[in-house]
Amino acid sequence: MSRKSLLAAYLRHQSDMAMPDIPMNFSFDLKAFIHSIVPCPVPVCIEINVATRKGTVVPAAQKTSTAIPSSTANPYTRLSRLKPIAPIVGMSKPSVFPCDEDIPISSLPPLTYDEKRTIFKELFIGRCSKCPLSGTRKTFVFGAGNVDARLMIIGEAPGADEDRLGVPFVGAAGKLLTELLKAASLDRKKDVFITNVLKCRPPGNRTPGDAEIVACLPLLHRQIEVIAPAVLLLLGRTAAHAVLGVAEAIGVLRGKQLDYRGITTVVTYHPAALLRTSEYRAGTEEDLQRVVRLLKEDRDHAAE
Repeated sequence: MSRKSLLAAYLRHQSDMAMPDIPMNFSFDLKAFIHSIVPCPVPVCIEINVATRKGTVVPAAQKTSTAIPSSTANPYTRLSRLKPIAPIVGMSKPSVFPCDEDIPISSLPPLTYDEKRTIFKELFIGRCSKCPLSGTRKTFVFGAGNVDARLMIIGEAPGADEDRLGVPFVGAAGKLLTELLKAASLDRKKDVFITNVLKCRPPGNRTPGDAEIVACLPLLHRQIEVIAPAVLLLLGRTAAHAVLGVAEAIGVLRGKQLDYRGITTVVTYHPAALLRTSEYRAGTEEDLQRVVRLLKEDRDHAAE
């Protein structure tokens, strides 16, 4: 594949992710990304035109000065209290997954939109390889949506369609989720950021293993910290157990006043469960209406 074709494929992939937060409006080193796909003996960069959002691959030696404002050049200094993403830790059938941090997310320094973009860009291009799933995946399914969204939705793991396209919730379950969100007057691209506990597809769509969940949790915790949503919506048992560190069934967790580090959290059925058991749909719709009410309450409180 030529460098021009690689650039076009890369930018098209970001557009398909429905994430204006990943395509950059400044230059960045893409050497590692390109070397992971095709041999490239010459270090290269992508120059992105701010006005046209189009880019050109150029040798690193010819790279122009990076147009990152000084206030956003190193957003990690604003998150100095966060732990570094830890290596994989083996676990044997735990009933509770430990939280990465105990401090409320609201006590962390707030990030600007550009700072969030910068952090997510680096996390995305880094493409986690902390567990064996990184060797069997087709794509790294980071997430999609608006990093400034007040609602963050977390599912279990990518399926075959997600693994192929690199976008979460695009298969049959994803289409149903989009339909449910629309019915609740929520725009999937503008009002929500969607991701999964696992960023790589487990072979055969099997249930994620404990060690795989533990390997992915630091990245998920970092995503939640960066977005700092008003409400978390957890879809299914795996997401609920991993994020909240609990072991109760979905039927027990639904309707409860739950909390993740100061963020109001709602648990409901995974859309895939609705496809198998239609009786769950009414309860899921009720849970989404509750999410809408919580978002309104948060908005009204912020306006006071």
